[in-house]
Amino acid sequence: MIILNDQELENLLAEDVPYGDLTTASLGIADQRARITFATRERPLIVSCTEEAVRLCGLYGLEIDGFVKSGTLVPPKSVFLEARGEAGNIHRIWKSVQNLLDYASGISTYTREAVLLARTVNPDIVVATTRKTIPFSKKIAIKAVEAGGGIAHRLGLSESILIFDYHRVFFPSGEAFGSVLRKAKNANPEKKIVIEAADIAEALKFASWGADVLQLEKFSLTKLSDAVRILRADYPNLTLIATGGISAKNIAEYAATGVDMIVTSSPYSAQPADIKVKIEPL
Repeated sequence: MIILNDQELENLLAEDVPYGDLTTASLGIADQRARITFATRERPLIVSCTEEAVRLCGLYGLEIDGFVKSGTLVPPKSVFLEARGEAGNIHRIWKSVQNLLDYASGISTYTREAVLLARTVNPDIVVATTRKTIPFSKKIAIKAVEAGGGIAHRLGLSESILIFDYHRVFFPSGEAFGSVLRKAKNANPEKKIVIEAADIAEALKFASWGADVLQLEKFSLTKLSDAVRILRADYPNLTLIATGGISAKNIAEYAATGVDMIVTSSPYSAQPADIKVKIEPL
């Protein structure tokens, strides 16, 4: 599981509290004892980043009375995190924790919905998300996706070999590219070679050159179904990925084509969760 370190958590807080909490200090309530609770409202949530929320509370001396782990389905109107301590520290971390939980839990809840929709028609399918995260939010977003039952398609350029047409344009011919592709496979025996294909003809060509995985980009549903049928006949061990324009609204239709994995960016733009916060004196 992805974990944000203490410095990253402090950075989140520094965006909201760069020089202290002027309101709480001015009212003279900072030293009073208080409790803060985080709860769902009218809809259930798959919560995410509760571990980071707990650690952020701990950095400011709050005692945790209870919390649920990331990936837990929390029913409507249910408390899932409760802490107590000095009111000044509670007000200091309040909005940063709420924003973190809202954003992450929105992604995880959306992801779970998409995964369930896809697996209704294709029980073994994998739902993954792209590298198109909002800048500086990657750890939070990927942890939330994983909490919702998805995976990261590609965490970064260093971990996988994924060849786009923008790579292939540097070769004078298909034969030249095919030759380099074979060398790349031999040089990286523990890695799978993934190639993006724009149509069935390209997909067949790349399969014949030894691709391990084909990323079928922006295929219509009809063409995607045809591609899966044709490729499965000659290359039964080839992994097939559908990507491009897929969201929870149409993911079941894409899953029904028989692909092995669906890649989408849509969870990153999910509506943030509406988490209820309550602060009260002890």
